[in-house]
Amino acid sequence: MAFTPKPGDYYRMPVFFGPTPGPRQFRGLERFDWQVQPRRRVLGARFLTDAAQLQSWLPPGFKVWGDAVVTCEVTYFDGFGWLAGRGYNMCDLKFNAVYQKAAEPVHGTLLIVRYENLCDPILSGREELGHNKLWCEIPPIREQQDGRHATEMSWLGCTFWKIAAWDLHEQTQAPPADPLNEGLLSYKYLPRTGEWGTADAAYATLTPPAWNGKVVRRLTGSGQVQFIRPQWEELPTMFHMINAFCDLPQLESRGGYLYDMQGGASGSETHIVD
Repeated sequence: MAFTPKPGDYYRMPVFFGPTPGPRQFRGLERFDWQVQPRRRVLGARFLTDAAQLQSWLPPGFKVWGDAVVTCEVTYFDGFGWLAGRGYNMCDLKFNAVYQKAAEPVHGTLLIVRYENLCDPILSGREELGHNKLWCEIPPIREQQDGRHATEMSWLGCTFWKIAAWDLHEQTQAPPADPLNEGLLSYKYLPRTGEWGTADAAYATLTPPAWNGKVVRRLTGSGQVQFIRPQWEELPTMFHMINAFCDLPQLESRGGYLYDMQGGASGSETHIVD
């Protein structure tokens, strides 16, 4: 037999050539220091919304946990070992939720969607970790003369999401972490070929907070999230999702932030929640 998967190795299609290089399996992994690399800049904003509306999105077992505060943030990475020093950009929408179908309730931050501007992390994150990843264009942050930092997400020229922060002031103290939060929750769903409407995989995953880097600079201030309602012709495969974001009431701003950070984690501790 030409191909036999080996337990412990990472494989993705096409499997004909053996284990697949990626963020958890790459040449030089033994020399890569996750405490120092990658470098990252994070621009984000938060708002309070209607909990019932968020709850209507969730599969069985999930429930909104605490205040219905939505976090939208863009992260710019540079210096990944598995990309031979290259980086990529990503944008998240997430909020706190509890998964109640496990043996014990699991509290965490539920990743509703993660956009990235490079195919490689999208494939590895979807297939290996179960993260809800899609592709879009994510340009650099624009720093304006009035101190406003802003960027936007688009798909083939159609802008659908903007994030901005301003009146930023340096903070020396980190916000207190919630000891109940066990990490990043996601929901992995893969369709079964030829049996449409049936899942090959449908389960919750948890990525524990394994990051051991540091925040180099922490700025906080005002923030704004703007979703731009598309027509089907403008965003034919995602209009339904962005329209759902547009329908979220923004009841109260919970501020904005800009962080410079170093260090990361491979995500290899991610596991099925059961």
